[in-house]
Amino acid sequence: MSIRKEELYRLVDQVKEKDAKLVYDLIKVVIEKDNEDNIIVSADNSPITESERKILKQAKSDIENDDLLNWEEIND
Repeated sequence: MSIRKEELYRLVDQVKEKDAKLVYDLIKVVIEKDNEDNIIVSADNSPITESERKILKQAKSDIENDDLLNWEEIND
């Protein structure tokens, strides 16, 4: 799967400020994957909002119904 860096930049630009730290940590883990023994990802154990609960419920339903999109197909 080949994704241009410009597409990654576009996605990062859409990240909300409250999620910036999480995205930063995830990207950092990917970049540092050669040092897997030293990778530490902190868990976010804060309660989820009602909006997040609805999103998770919809995602679970989509997965169970195989109603998913293939990233490569939609970006060709």
